[in-house]
Amino acid sequence: MSASQKSGADLQRVMLIFAFILISFWTLVVLQWYFTGSIAPALVIGYGLVAIGGGVAFFIALPRQRRTFARRIVLIIVGTLLIGVAFASRRGNMQIEGLFFGVLTSLSLPVILHYAIAKIFGPLLMGRIWCGWACWYSMVYDLLPYKSGERIISPRWGRLRYLHFGVSLLLVLVLWFVFGYRDGALGETGQHWFFVGLLLYHLIGVGMAIALRDNRAFCKYLCPIAVPLKTVSRYSLLKIKGDRALCAACQTQVCIKVCPMNIRIPDYVLGGQRVLSTECTLCQECLNTCPDDALKLSFGFDAGSQELLDVQLPSVGKA
Repeated sequence: MSASQKSGADLQRVMLIFAFILISFWTLVVLQWYFTGSIAPALVIGYGLVAIGGGVAFFIALPRQRRTFARRIVLIIVGTLLIGVAFASRRGNMQIEGLFFGVLTSLSLPVILHYAIAKIFGPLLMGRIWCGWACWYSMVYDLLPYKSGERIISPRWGRLRYLHFGVSLLLVLVLWFVFGYRDGALGETGQHWFFVGLLLYHLIGVGMAIALRDNRAFCKYLCPIAVPLKTVSRYSLLKIKGDRALCAACQTQVCIKVCPMNIRIPDYVLGGQRVLSTECTLCQECLNTCPDDALKLSFGFDAGSQELLDVQLPSVGKA
């Protein structure tokens, strides 16, 4: 059996499994509605599990050249699902300011749980996979035409996200202790905070992408969520590992060209390390495009230190 025939057969098996899961899910939803009159909980949970599971299955089954499309489908599914749940459940402000208000209000609030799972304990296992597969901002940014950052600026600009994080914290502290404002986490007011922040960050992120010709400009330089994510993902168990011999023989360095975060992946591999950059979002673009299949995901115990990034500034105004 040829490689193309094997790929087609694998895809057919995945589609059959996905169809079986989908039919089973809708059968359970209809039965629950018939016997209890309630459909929302099963619909939301089931939709998420089936959509994510199906999307990941397609990602695995598809040829490497088409996996980017599958990941973006998962990103859109998860991102829209999380936004929908956040608004429908009326759980308040899920922005970073909502976290600060939540810590001051009560450690039992949903926003605390969200950040604990997705931004603190989760990254200890899987790094910044949230940024590559689930973020409701990235699902929009990744649809823009500047896939790998044609214009790379100094990593010093990344300090802006720490400033953003500090300004957001200071804003909440001033509102709380100086003005006695306590309504930034829950209820209708919290929802207003969430909606305004959602709209503002999308507009800023798209504007930065167009101005810098880089889909992930907001993620690299201004996103305050990256502050806790980078801190914790430094110790992530799941990272990308490469074959040093195969990487040394490669002359294309295509992995650097396609990396949306501009990580110098070969420098880590040739240095005998896994990709320790805390900028890595595990999007797996490098795995999908490596001509020698030299890269793979791996579990291990190590910690990121030096950020090896491709920051050479192209000539400005050159024809």
